[in-house]
Amino acid sequence: MSLRHTLLGLLANGPVHGYDLKAVFERDVTPDDRLNLGQVYTTLDRLHRDGRVGHELVAQPERPDKKVYRLTQAGRRELREWLSSPTPLNLDLRNETYLKLMTARRLDWASPADVIRVERLAAMTRLHELQQARVRADRDGAPIQTRLLLELALLRLEAFVKWLDRCEELLGRESRK
Repeated sequence: MSLRHTLLGLLANGPVHGYDLKAVFERDVTPDDRLNLGQVYTTLDRLHRDGRVGHELVAQPERPDKKVYRLTQAGRRELREWLSSPTPLNLDLRNETYLKLMTARRLDWASPADVIRVERLAAMTRLHELQQARVRADRDGAPIQTRLLLELALLRLEAFVKWLDRCEELLGRESRK
């Protein structure tokens, strides 16, 4: 996740304090997830260093001054570029299930079919849990952010199960040769 760019987006509508950025992020971007406040301030410091955000101190009666961040023109340009460019696909081929399959395939005492069985059972269990969560989210009127993330998780998991099916098919052909 690009916290850097998401924070730029949250600043696009006007100046915001770091703690308020965290609150807006958790409310409007990922309502079912918590963001580390230290990560917010570290990212804001980098954005400031890179000239993407500016800040000013705002005096508060009976409280310490607070730093309010605003988007700079360079930050707005970077945000526009990020929003208009495709996200790199996550095609990390060091997938652990794949590595297990290739390892089991090389060992005379292990079976790729057993690895697939274990992975499929876990995936199907998780798929069922996510389907129930989606039903609850729809029924309870969960925020659109929650429903979209559930859809993404479900589709990824369904694709993983299809991939396991394909692995079973291809590895089964190989063992019959």
